Amino acid sequence: MSIIKKFLPGIIVISIGIVAAMLIVKFGPEPDSQKAEILPRTIRSIEAKSTDIKLFIESQGTVAARQVINLIPQVAGEITYVSPKFVAGGRFEKGELILKIDPRDYEVAVITAEATSAERKQRVMQEEAEGALAKAEWQELGQGEASDLTLRLPQREGAMAALRSAEASLDKAMLDLERTEIRAPYDGLLTAKSVDLGQFLNRGNTIGTYHSTELLEVRLPLTNRDIAQFDLKGLQTGEKQYAVRLKGQFANKENSWNARVVRTEGIIDVNSRILYVVAELRGDELFSPDDGSHITIGQFVSAEIEGQTFENVVRLPRESLRQGNQVLIVDGENKLRTRMVDILETNNEYIVVSSGVSDGDIVNLSQLALSVDGMLVETQPQNALTENVAAVISQEANND
Repeated sequence: MSIIKKFLPGIIVISIGIVAAMLIVKFGPEPDSQKAEILPRTIRSIEAKSTDIKLFIESQGTVAARQVINLIPQVAGEITYVSPKFVAGGRFEKGELILKIDPRDYEVAVITAEATSAERKQRVMQEEAEGALAKAEWQELGQGEASDLTLRLPQREGAMAALRSAEASLDKAMLDLERTEIRAPYDGLLTAKSVDLGQFLNRGNTIGTYHSTELLEVRLPLTNRDIAQFDLKGLQTGEKQYAVRLKGQFANKENSWNARVVRTEGIIDVNSRILYVVAELRGDELFSPDDGSHITIGQFVSAEIEGQTFENVVRLPRESLRQGNQVLIVDGENKLRTRMVDILETNNEYIVVSSGVSDGDIVNLSQLALSVDGMLVETQPQNALTENVAAVISQEANND
């Protein structure tokens, strides 16, 4: 009993506190409720505009000569002359003398053939004269029709055949003499030589490797998607050609050349599933319109091939494309909406859209999280953003 009396005042105080708190909660003023404010996210954007676009297909390859041959003599003999340019890297014009074989044996053969031909010609003239005399004598006798043998026609034909053989031998001797001089078959470049002055050549020996510089080619690989940009049938038959711009670096300097895609190689590589087309350069195309530099055999070049022209398509920056051929459009309520698009072309800089985006659509360019459909945004056009960045850079420069 004494213990209860000891703690009773405390129990009474706690009870009164609990009752007071309950009364305050029940009858006290309610706190003002606050609505959560949703702030829009600022994004970079661009307005879609339809236009007509000519597509360019990118590829790369190495410059090579269309004609590469081994220089081989057609006659035997000792080399008595070589051109100063008969070295690896030497350039020759069509018809220019490369080397000369000792011609004396062939000059003697020509003289002998000329003598034989003259002798055979004299024999023909003699047979013609004897035949005419035999015919006149027969006509004087008046004993009917003379035989061919009487008129010496077989003898004349034999002499004519011997003359033709002698003339053929003379032509052959003169041709062999002409072949003692090995001349460039076309404008070209000697890339290797295997003989030199004083060496004896047999017919069929290789004296060097010669590349044409009149006509150069570049093999350009195309994927299945790239091929769709061409009139493949017209290209295969040669009825259609496509302009191509080649770019390459040499001596730490970049140049460009104009060329033409003239044909395909006709088969698809079984390993890479790639079809090669061939770009051709000749004449003025071999020289760069930039500074006149000649394109070099073996040079690595990139290529931009002129493809088809598409009407009423939209070109957007590459950063607007999301996974699964999707873009984000800002709707009338400034909310992001996902759109599926059909893409004609894509590269590191831009995409070309044929459907899914219309004129005037505002397209997002910012990198956002995956779940963004319905997100409230505030757009900042790409052009305006660029101007703001330029203004900031200018201000920082003035401050410095």
